[in-house]
Parts: sequence; C-alpha cells; structure tokens
Amino acid sequence: MSDVNEPRLTVIGLGPGDPSLLTVGASQKLASAAAVYLRTTRHPTVQALALGERQHSFDHLYNTLPTVDEVYEQIAATLVQTALDDPSHEVVYAVPGSPATGEHSVLLLRERAREAGVVLSIFPGVSALEAAFVELGIDPIGDGLQTVDAPELAYLLEQRPSTVSQFMNPTLPMLITGIWQHGLAAAVKGFLLANYPPAWPVQLVRAGLGELPSRVALEDLDRGAPVDHLTTLYVPPLPLDEPGTHFYQLTHIVAKLRGTGGCPWDREQTHDSIKRNMLEEAYEAVEALDTGDLRAFEEELGDVLMQVCLQSEIAHSDSDFDIGDVVRGLSAKLVRRHPHVFGDLEAHTASDVLANWARIKSEERIDRGESRPSALDGVPTALPALARAQMISSRAAKTGFDWRDSAEVWQKVREEIREVEEAHPDDRLEELGDLFFVLVNWARFQTLEAEEALRRATLKFERRFRELEQRVHERGKYIRDFSPEELDGIWAAVKGTTAPAHR
Repeated sequence: MSDVNEPRLTVIGLGPGDPSLLTVGASQKLASAAAVYLRTTRHPTVQALALGERQHSFDHLYNTLPTVDEVYEQIAATLVQTALDDPSHEVVYAVPGSPATGEHSVLLLRERAREAGVVLSIFPGVSALEAAFVELGIDPIGDGLQTVDAPELAYLLEQRPSTVSQFMNPTLPMLITGIWQHGLAAAVKGFLLANYPPAWPVQLVRAGLGELPSRVALEDLDRGAPVDHLTTLYVPPLPLDEPGTHFYQLTHIVAKLRGTGGCPWDREQTHDSIKRNMLEEAYEAVEALDTGDLRAFEEELGDVLMQVCLQSEIAHSDSDFDIGDVVRGLSAKLVRRHPHVFGDLEAHTASDVLANWARIKSEERIDRGESRPSALDGVPTALPALARAQMISSRAAKTGFDWRDSAEVWQKVREEIREVEEAHPDDRLEELGDLFFVLVNWARFQTLEAEEALRRATLKFERRFRELEQRVHERGKYIRDFSPEELDGIWAAVKGTTAPAHR
C-alpha cells in the first residue's frame, strides 16, 4: 500500500463513446476526484459526465504545439508536476477508450512518472476495439486480427517508410484506429492501395455508439467518407489466392501448386529436375539488367524468387526445411556478418568490412568443424568458367600466392599466346585454357571483371551482327551472297552506327 503522502496519479478510460460502457471503477474515480484532467473533451462520455469546474482539458495543446509527440510530453510533464506539487490529492487523468490500448500519452506518462517517483495506477476500460469487434462480428484471436494506429502509421510512412511493411499481412483482417481527419484517411488509403484493389470494400465504424458500420470502396476512403475522433477502419482480408504483395501470399500459391489437386508438373518436380532452371532464371535476370530493361528485370527477379520458393517447398515436402528456415538463416547471417551495423564493431571503409567478413567466415567454418579449411572452399563449381576462375585466383592471391604486378602478368599472357600458337593440336585445348586463366588474372589486376568483359563483348557482337543481318536483308540477299571484302565493308558501317555494349 502506498503512503498517503506519496504523489499519486490515476489513469482511467472513458470507454468507446457510449457513457453506459464506462466501468464502475472509472465512474467511482470520476465521482470522487477533486479534479479530472482530460486528454480531450471531444468524446460523448465527457458531455454526459458534466464535470463542471472539476474538468481540466489539454485540447488547447493540440493547437499550440507543432507535433503530437510534444503534446504528449507536455501532458505528462503537467500531470507529474501537479502530483508532485500536492501529494495529498490524487491526480486523475482520463483518456478515450482504454488507457491500455493505443494510448501513447499513457505510455509516455508511465516513463515520466517512474522517473519522478510518482505512483501510477491504471484502470483498464472498454476500448474502441472491443466495441468494434461486437459491431463487426469478428473474433480478434480466432481471425488473427491486426491493429494499427493511423497517426502512428502516418508518422512511419513519412519518417521511416521501410518499417511499415511490418504492419501488413493483407490475408488477415485489419483494424486501423484514430482516423479522425481526412488527411489521415488519405495516408491510410495510400498505404492500403499498395496491397489491396482500389474497389476493395472497407468499413468505417464509430464503435460504441450503436451505429451501423459505413461501407465504402477503398479508393473512396478520403473522398468525403465521414471520419472523426471515434472512427475506426475495418479492412477485410484478401483471399489467399489473390495475387498480392505479401510474401505469404506467394508461398501459399507455390504450396497450392505443389499440393493435392495442384499442378501436375509442379507436383512431380524434384531438387535435381529444376536445378538448371535456377541458373537459367538467374542468367535471364542478368541479361535484363544488361539491356537496361528494368521492367523485364523486375519480372526476371520474380522468376528467380519463384525458384527459391519452389525449391523450399520441395524441401518442406521432404521434411528437410521450409521457406521460413531459409529466411531465418539468411536474416541471422546478415546480422552476424554485419556487426558494424547491428553490434558495437566499427568499420569505416569497405576494406574494413571485407576484413571483418573474412574473419567472421573463418570463425563460422571453425564452428562447423572445418579446422583447416582451404582458401578455395566455397567457390561454387556451377559458376561460369571465367567468373569461377577469377574468384579462384582472387582467393589464392589473398594468401600471398600472386604475381608481383600487372606487367608480370601481361608478360605471362604473351608467353601463353606463343604456347597456344606452337602447341600440338592435342594440347591446344589445355593451352587455350591456360591463356584464358592468365587473362583472367590480368583482368583482376586491373580491377575488371573478366566475365562482365566477355558478356559485354558478346552483347556488342550480337547487336552488330543483327544489324548486319538487317542490312543484308534490306538488299534482298543472304550473307553468303557477299564476298568477305563486302561483308567487311558492311561490318565497318555497322560499327559506326551501333551503340556500345554498356549503358
């Protein structure tokens, strides 16, 4: 029991709007309090209470302070100081709904009261959520209901948009509280339209007042739909099969393709049968990026993601792992390998980061029992030959096994060219491979990617050859109808008009 001379604060909830929903405990506190501080008087229960001179409102702060956060700070400071100034009187603070549900001023008051040594008591009330559950006929637990505060959502959309996705699973129902003006309605609408069809039916509820929910299309939410301080928005769930932006919708669709009654082709696939597809889709994504077609790149990234989901679903069918394990493992690896972001380690340059990565990867190998790993471990054999050669040579160079400079490498290139020229036909394949490998090392010394260089050269040749074909076709002939000298002339003309391979 607290000392009678301890400064005390009591917070009560006014309920969702109907005065009959005020709790007995709250009614008793309101009746006995010498003074009642109200966050706002814009609530039906306040008018019914007729507090008279005992009533003190913070409404004026909303018009004088620039942000809601500053309003709540001032409210907390005033209440705490009032309690400290007169410990013999209990300070009563009343808020709409319940103090324990979506009331940020109370969260802040908890901190400030604890810091100041003020005893804080909170009387739960009936929130707008409970009233909305009844009027909408929904079970928040059974239906997996999501709840979001509109002002908080609007703040995150403006200040930290990358964090907003945590609020959204469109396959579950959602209640958005605090849509008290059309500016908030517009922000909420923009957020929802990224995940729901424009005509998706939503309901506006003024919970606890006995009014029927108002149905509107999502696209009309900020076009004159009635909103005020008591308005809550209900967004029904999208069907699981609805194409959408949430990752769960994608994994559900892939699981349905593989499930009973799904697609016969998808159902019979194995890890091995589609492993080549993963390479092909990755190459197609790179090709789209090379051509600068970002719409095609977007589509090809989706195809790559489809391969990840399908392989994970196959593993899930075999009870090996599932997509959740993949996401968990990747998230853990990203956090573990970036201690300069998620921990206390400092890394000011990219070189610092690479050094940290090398150390962390070495520790990971030791943890897996690989006490004496090779520097070449972990280079995928499925990489294109040039890319793998450059990665292998780079790994070897990091151990100190390398040429002194690029001039020495270029001298080796000349030597390998002579060996190719002089090689017996049975040895030319091996000698040509040696030449390629040394050229890859020379590219590494120049900080060039050999794979990218050959890709660009191939694209350049492809574009020029297609142009040559077109010019030959315009003359009504075939390439074989021209002499080598004539083709050289056309080729020279083409080279003067086609764009370079890179963007």
